[in-house]
Amino acid sequence: MGLLNNLFKKKKKPAVASCSICKAHMEEGEGYALTTAEVVSSKPYWDHKMMEPETLSYTHAHFKSQDETATKMRGIIFEKTAEKEQTWLTCESCIRHFEVDESKAKNYATDWWSTQGNVEIPNSGNAKDNLEADVYEEVKQYATMEAGAQSVKYA
Repeated sequence: MGLLNNLFKKKKKPAVASCSICKAHMEEGEGYALTTAEVVSSKPYWDHKMMEPETLSYTHAHFKSQDETATKMRGIIFEKTAEKEQTWLTCESCIRHFEVDESKAKNYATDWWSTQGNVEIPNSGNAKDNLEADVYEEVKQYATMEAGAQSVKYA
C-alpha cells in the first residue's frame, strides 16, 4: 500500500516568483526582499526604469523635446511606484541597483518565501510614509527630471 500511496501522491510543485524589477523567474529561496522606500530611493533603479521599453518614449520626449506631457507621465510613474505597499522581491542581477544590506535583504527574502509573500519587513509600505519628506522629494525630482539622461544623450 505504501508503494501505491507514493506513486499517486501529488508532488508539491516548487514555489516560483518573478523578480519585481526585471520579471526574471526565481525559485524558492532565491532573491532579495526590499521595501518600496529602498526601491524608489535608488538612482540606478530610476535610470534603469526610465529606459525600459514601456517608459523609453517618455524619456526621449522629456529630454529631446522638453515635452510637458512626457514629463508629467514620468512623475506619474514615480508616484505609482512609490505608492506600492508590497514587498519587492529582486533577483541576483537586479540587486545591484540598490545600496542595501544584501545579507538582511536575503534573510527577508527567506522569510518572504516561507510565508508565501505575507511577510512585513521593517519600513514596509509606501515610500512617502517611510522616507523623510526632503528625501522623498529629492528622489521624485531625480526620477521625474533626471533619470535616464546619460543614456538618452548617447542614443
